[in-house]
Amino acid sequence: MLSYQDAYKIAAEVHKDQKDKAGGPYIDFLQSVADYLKNKGEPEEVQTLAILQDLMTSSTKKTPEDVIAMGVPADMVELIQKMTYHKDQGWIDQYSCNLMAQGMPAEEATYEAREKEFVRFAESLKGNPVAAKAKAAILTMLLDDKYIHRQERRELKTKFRLKKYKAAIAALGV
Repeated sequence: MLSYQDAYKIAAEVHKDQKDKAGGPYIDFLQSVADYLKNKGEPEEVQTLAILQDLMTSSTKKTPEDVIAMGVPADMVELIQKMTYHKDQGWIDQYSCNLMAQGMPAEEATYEAREKEFVRFAESLKGNPVAAKAKAAILTMLLDDKYIHRQERRELKTKFRLKKYKAAIAALGV
């Protein structure tokens, strides 16, 4: 198993120059997620996965092969891939169109569809307690006020994003 210290070094390198939603270094955000898990008594395995879970996103441009070459075991890379959310836009479009046909305003229908689709993604992680705990921790941290921009024009978006995260945490069942 990859040690937490080695995982931290990998994550720090991959996320250097990235900022979190509050404007701070992204690695600090990931460290706070790992600290949250540690304080809850979760094992190092969960903390390690939490700090690595965003290695293969559109912002990092890292492939599974890249991450394996950095020293992350292949089974952990596979788990990280499962934990990486990729929007199913076709499903979202179909669901939101159905809601709009029932009279829901377009913006609300879109947000509602995004929430439902994200919850479906979260539910897919329930079978792996390590992944579920790591994903629930990152979503829980994103509920913190410092990561929520309260710009007036984005108030509805913020409301739905928080609702989506809470529903996903509940779906993870941890």
